[in-house]
Amino acid sequence: MKNDVTIYKPRKSVMGGGLVMLLVLFFGLTLPAIIEGSPLPKNELFGLLGFWFIGLVVTFLPLAFKIEIGVDYVKTYFFKFQLRDLRPANIQVLEYGNILRGGLGVGKGIKGWEKTRNGNLKYFSIGETGYGKEAIAHAKRVFENNK
Repeated sequence: MKNDVTIYKPRKSVMGGGLVMLLVLFFGLTLPAIIEGSPLPKNELFGLLGFWFIGLVVTFLPLAFKIEIGVDYVKTYFFKFQLRDLRPANIQVLEYGNILRGGLGVGKGIKGWEKTRNGNLKYFSIGETGYGKEAIAHAKRVFENNK
């Protein structure tokens, strides 16, 4: 059997929302404090540092995800930790469409229900916004061809 494994990493565009947040944070909170010139009280400084930390996390955290697509599986990872191991035999429902009802700017992708070991169904979704149309089409082919 041929061992074809493809790894898709998030596109850099997923950082856009975080970058907008950092720009608003800089021009709205940090720059006025710098222009004023007086030292910030401790509680305001800690609050500002907390906002910067949250902004940096929101900006760079999406880059920690990846998808590994093999001949008969799709695995998702966060850093090096495996989040999901989706096998075509366990997929009960598979759809392509809006990830959230009505769209809400999240975009399209594949979504469905996977049968777990204990017989329950568990929802999953993988969006085009993060990984691109090619990755989603590849995952969909794996699910449909191995049913």
